[in-house]
Amino acid sequence: MAEAELPVRILLNTKMLMCAHKSGIGYYVFNLRKELLKAGVDVVPTLDDRSVSLMSSVGKTSARLRASFGKFYPPFIKRVGEAAYRYLHKKDTAVSAYDLYHETSLEPMPVIQTRSVCSIYDLSVMRFPGFFPEDFAERALRNMIKNASEARRIIVNTSFIREEVREILKVPDERIDVIPLAASDFCGEVLHPSVRSEDIKKFTEKDYVLFVGTVEPRKNLKTLIKAFKEVRAKHDVALIIAGGFGWLYDDIISYPEKLGLGKDVIFTKYVDERTILSLYQFASVFVYPSVYEGFGMPPLEAMACGAPVVVSDIPPHREVSGDAALYFTSEDHGALSDAIVRLLSSESLRTEMRQRGLRKANEYSWRRVAADTIRTYEKALNN
Repeated sequence: MAEAELPVRILLNTKMLMCAHKSGIGYYVFNLRKELLKAGVDVVPTLDDRSVSLMSSVGKTSARLRASFGKFYPPFIKRVGEAAYRYLHKKDTAVSAYDLYHETSLEPMPVIQTRSVCSIYDLSVMRFPGFFPEDFAERALRNMIKNASEARRIIVNTSFIREEVREILKVPDERIDVIPLAASDFCGEVLHPSVRSEDIKKFTEKDYVLFVGTVEPRKNLKTLIKAFKEVRAKHDVALIIAGGFGWLYDDIISYPEKLGLGKDVIFTKYVDERTILSLYQFASVFVYPSVYEGFGMPPLEAMACGAPVVVSDIPPHREVSGDAALYFTSEDHGALSDAIVRLLSSESLRTEMRQRGLRKANEYSWRRVAADTIRTYEKALNN
């Protein structure tokens, strides 16, 4: 469909925008809403901008209190935050005023009379439940099955996930639409290529290998750290792991010390977009070693910022990155080490992979995401 006004009202679940630290789903919801509005769609967020700001402030305050109180964290603070969210969120109270509802979270869709679309990002809670806290995996899976059965159409981001949704959740192929994502908008800004910012110098003065993402088991970071030990024996570089601590991460953050890597493995915790941009643009190599992904935005972001990329050899990475990345078997730390060393040892190979990455990143855009999503909305409304 050409970019034209969709003469209906769409209610978009924007809960993920209220997180104090935005992750992949948050960037998806933010960019989708922005591009839908540009395309003339009357899309209304379940949390308006003021409510998102308020809930983000509540979340940051709660995080500071949790860090201070530890296990003595007062439970009433969490209840206050949840009550404020329910009051501000339009999902359950105003959904009847809209023509279509788009569920973007792992919550159950509301009981509604209007038609609906839901996004399913991956089936990791079913494929690898041990990578998550038990209560989360069970709840998310239950909600996903419910949403998939009730939605008129389901949006996935790769053909690989379409096949998993079809085979595992038993959703007919004709109800599933594949809509690839794009690099976050902040990756479009180009910093001065010869000046390393203070944002990076506070972490390391060395050249560095970079990972960006949540620190959690599915990201396979222990394999990366083990590979880095072999890399460091040949090149004097650091490893920067940039991202918030998610869950089940204690043995990950303690692993560098067990391998005797000392301060050459840096966990930055969550950093802002400006810092992430700097880290991408000055990285010698970017590595994304996940055991499982639905799409994986960080490799595409790294490509858009000119970093040479190494990714695990899993179907979504092959589908998204094509010939713009080097690949390794996800559990083979030796193969990963070899790929990183190849890039660090060859300026010509780094240049070639940067050029391939920039071309590949340019194949994806949020404008296209919005246009394809409009087509999905039309199918749901006309079915």
